[in-house]
Amino acid sequence: MYLNYSTNLPQQAYSPQQLRENEAHAAKHCGISMTELMATAGGAVAAWVQAHYANNQRVLVLVGSGNNGGDGFVVAEQLMRAGYSVQVWPLLSLAHLGSDAKEMMQRYKDGGGECVAKPNLHQFELIIDGVFGIGLDRPMSPELQDTFTHLNELRAVRIAIDVPSGVNATSGEVYPGAFAAHHTLTFIGLKQGMLTGRAKAQCGLLWFAPLGVDQAFAHICMPKARRLIHDEMMRKRPQRQSCAHKNNAGHVLVIGGGPGMAGAARLASEAALRCGAGLVSVATHPDNVMAVLQGRYELMVHGVETQEQLMPLIDKASVLVAGPGLGQCQWAQTLLQQVLKQGKDKIKVLDADALNLLAQNPQELEKAVLTPHPKEAARLLNISVAEVEANRFAALTELVKHYRATALLKGPGTLIACEQRLWINSSGSEVLASAGMGDVLSGIIAALLAQGLSAQDATCLGAYLHGFAAEQAAAQGGKGLLASDLFPVLRALVG
Repeated sequence: MYLNYSTNLPQQAYSPQQLRENEAHAAKHCGISMTELMATAGGAVAAWVQAHYANNQRVLVLVGSGNNGGDGFVVAEQLMRAGYSVQVWPLLSLAHLGSDAKEMMQRYKDGGGECVAKPNLHQFELIIDGVFGIGLDRPMSPELQDTFTHLNELRAVRIAIDVPSGVNATSGEVYPGAFAAHHTLTFIGLKQGMLTGRAKAQCGLLWFAPLGVDQAFAHICMPKARRLIHDEMMRKRPQRQSCAHKNNAGHVLVIGGGPGMAGAARLASEAALRCGAGLVSVATHPDNVMAVLQGRYELMVHGVETQEQLMPLIDKASVLVAGPGLGQCQWAQTLLQQVLKQGKDKIKVLDADALNLLAQNPQELEKAVLTPHPKEAARLLNISVAEVEANRFAALTELVKHYRATALLKGPGTLIACEQRLWINSSGSEVLASAGMGDVLSGIIAALLAQGLSAQDATCLGAYLHGFAAEQAAAQGGKGLLASDLFPVLRALVG
């Protein structure tokens, strides 16, 4: 059981509150006491260390006053018995340790282990964090912030038990001075806050140890969110029958490309073509027609100056994309007004400047997919970017509630929500931080909608394909990867 850990993470994600309230019930169902569960958790970490690092390593284990500290004592005791040079550094008072954690501390001491008040930090190759775990929901003290900041600057490998100290496993907020782990071994169920935003990077490579009670726990609790996983997503790809023709695959209309901003509309429209839309039209500023059309003559590009010129294009389309390079001038406002009015009953993907304009005139959009990054989400909710990033789950839920739309919140661990359901994307990497990537995503989602997928499935699959394509395209180098470099990979993925 100790060695049962994997980077193949489960699909379900839970809140820390669910873990705290139900792990004892799950353990009891499996005939495991809480003392045994703590020993199993610490043992899983110790076994992982032994599998990855030789026992000539010097190890510093940081402990706190809760169950996470108890896990830390188990790790220290087992590594010490395995021949590692181990010291334990309590960063919080141990006077109020619970009975289980106190028992683990005593086992460590009975084996000859000691707690040190001021270790020589530069001597350690491994630092293991067992201070707060899932229990932290507020900033740490200035003293602890300084300590963890210093630890993060050392050359040692940093390993977190369950959740890195300083990460709010409910909201995903990363508090100042948080422990920056290279590896995190988390237990029983994935915690939602570890999978998105800054917390995703703070956890490093995430490993999962079920501790023998994960299935019982899953029967007790409904997950708060589900991760998008490869096999399930690939099964959702639209299939084209042998007798199909272009009109069966839908007609996407991209409305964007204000003066001097042709590129975004071109990227979104070509992405729609590359992902299987049968027809793609572009309504752009007259100055941009040749720029959008050049080299991609499969696009039907229209120079549009007035609402009247846009109207017949909307009528012909089955899916609308508004926003890529649209701008916020009067021309842009006029076109978006027509999209929202005439296209009220058509499925729409709103991105970029369409979202910024929508924030100025909020309205319910039941047949729409909103794809904001945190700054655009902040405008849509009339809050700060910091507030969005402090709880991406709450921000996304509020977007869905306020606009009655399917919503996607971009960033590491992109979040997707529709009504009462929420998904966390598991694909993608830092290479997506490049100009035009969001425009490509809008085109992908629109193409999938045009081919008959629901708003929920198209948004989830679009986010996953976008991230996975970026991962594959970056195999020859991530820096310098262009949004258009995704096109050949997307074509292969969509099939």
